[in-house]
Amino acid sequence: MRYHPWRHARDLDIAIEFVPNLRARATYSAGLIQIRAGLSQRERRAAVAHEIVHYERGDDGVACSRWHLQKLERQVHLEAARRLITIEDLADAVIGEPDYPCMAQKLWVDDYTFRLRLAYVSDEEREQIQHLCPSEWRIA
Repeated sequence: MRYHPWRHARDLDIAIEFVPNLRARATYSAGLIQIRAGLSQRERRAAVAHEIVHYERGDDGVACSRWHLQKLERQVHLEAARRLITIEDLADAVIGEPDYPCMAQKLWVDDYTFRLRLAYVSDEEREQIQHLCPSEWRIA
């Protein structure tokens, strides 16, 4: 079943607001996620999924260093990417010639989310993909 971040936000009773010239952020105690107006549908989908992960983790936006903040953001976005791109979807997307922008578009995610998901495919997931499309392109 495909993950629907908009539906998940609704189920969590989180409002989504579009704000010009703003990086995605949230006020979790108020049940509000704000994302920049003007993003593509794929970018909005990834941003909402990302902020939902922060909400579920109870993140308050405070990190003790820039390195820790970057690490936290990567972990959160990787979890969002795993929700947005299942192994079955990934296996379906890799059939044929490896064209990352086309694969990302096919999966309804932005390029960064797709590349992050692909970069952190586990050995078990790699085996599943190879089982689902044994004669096709393989993940390095």
